Amino acid sequence: MIQIKNKLFLDNFLLAYAIPIFIAIGISIVLFVKATTIVFSGNDTRATFYALTEGMENYYQFKTAWKPRLFSTGLAAFTANLSETFFGKDFILSAQNSLEMTVGLWTASWFAIIALVLILFLKQRSLFYIFGLFAVISFGYMDIARTNLALRLYPWDMPSLFVFTLFVLLFVQKKYNWLLFLLPLGVGFKETVMILCFGFLFIEAPYKQRIHKFIIAFSLCLLVKLSLDMYVRAPLFFTMETEAEQNFLIYNLSRFRDAVPFFINAGTLLSFLLLPSMGNTKISILKVLTVLFVIGNLFFGILTEYRIWLEIAPFALYAFDTRVYGNYSE
Repeated sequence: MIQIKNKLFLDNFLLAYAIPIFIAIGISIVLFVKATTIVFSGNDTRATFYALTEGMENYYQFKTAWKPRLFSTGLAAFTANLSETFFGKDFILSAQNSLEMTVGLWTASWFAIIALVLILFLKQRSLFYIFGLFAVISFGYMDIARTNLALRLYPWDMPSLFVFTLFVLLFVQKKYNWLLFLLPLGVGFKETVMILCFGFLFIEAPYKQRIHKFIIAFSLCLLVKLSLDMYVRAPLFFTMETEAEQNFLIYNLSRFRDAVPFFINAGTLLSFLLLPSMGNTKISILKVLTVLFVIGNLFFGILTEYRIWLEIAPFALYAFDTRVYGNYSE
């Protein structure tokens, strides 16, 4: 009997933790190598990762749309310092210089953190999400145009994906009070996190409670956003690129004459929007948030810069998990 229990314990441990962790480490290595290939002297990757390494006076001259993402740029600068302190010129794998080392460590570490959270919440089920996110990230960082300027990796890409992933895990398990802490924190990494506040308007709760939670969440996020704007000397709230000459919406709509934009996030975005919710309230809410996110990107982003779509991948993966395999969350 003891041997059987020990065998079951070992099997459960291997399936729930050991195997997913081992695979996550393997994928992190792949992403480390992939990230180092994205570092080109002509694009903005170096500027964004080292924006805070020369002090706040120089940071005040940083691009307005990026300055308020202080948690991302701050941690990126910290990672750059750690990389130079501990590794110096002893680069590993594909890294050939300190910038490549920094970007590789940053990307691999954030993926490992995301994978660890998924494993803690979902155990063996996490493998579906880990492989799914790997496919999405690979799509987001592919170099279709084969030019140095076509491919970018920014410090806020992976932290924002982490926040959206943790949001899904907490939201579907109705841990709403934790979200009141997560969302304001996430705004410091990237302001698109504010969209997630609208999820409270559709939760299964009395109308007044939904409004109350939305107001609290949005107010806290707004407070963080405005505080960071003031601290980095950026325009209050309206820090996105909105100049008429950008014509983002017109440009983005014209890009749909090509086939690739229909496969954003390795095909998961459109598939998710087309997937029937079948009365699942959580999936319907995530679809509403996705539509808001899509509208925002069409107006203020570049459609074919595929890394800007990474955050909403966990929404699609949760829906596929629910509809195809049955779900853990109820």
